[in-house]
Amino acid sequence: MQGGLAALDPHKAVLPVIALIGLVPVLLRYRRSSRLFVIGYVLLIVATVVTNVENLFLGTVLNYTEHYLGLMGSGIAFLFAAYVRRKQVLADDADEGGRETSDAGGPEVAADGGRAET
Repeated sequence: MQGGLAALDPHKAVLPVIALIGLVPVLLRYRRSSRLFVIGYVLLIVATVVTNVENLFLGTVLNYTEHYLGLMGSGIAFLFAAYVRRKQVLADDADEGGRETSDAGGPEVAADGGRAET
C-alpha cells in the first residue's frame, strides 16, 4: 500500500480535497438555472480525482478520461451554461423593454447596469 501511495504527487493529491471543499458553496447556492455550472464543476472534480488515480493504475486510459471527460467536458459545460444564461438575460431584457428608470428622477439605467441609450 505504501508503494502505491508513494506514486501520488503531493501537489496533485491536494487538488481533489480543495475541489471538494469548493463544492460546498456550489451546492449551497444551487438553483435549477445553475445546474450546468454544477455539472461543469463536478467534471473538474472528476478530472482532479482521475489525475491522482492514473498514477496507481490504468495510466493511459485514465489520462484520456481526465483530459477528454474531465477538462474538455467541463469546458463545454461552462460554455453551454454561459450561452444559456446569456440567452435568458437577453430574453428578460427584451421582456422589460431593456430599461429601468431611477426613482430619484436620475438618468435611465439599462438592465445590465450601464447607461441607457437615448
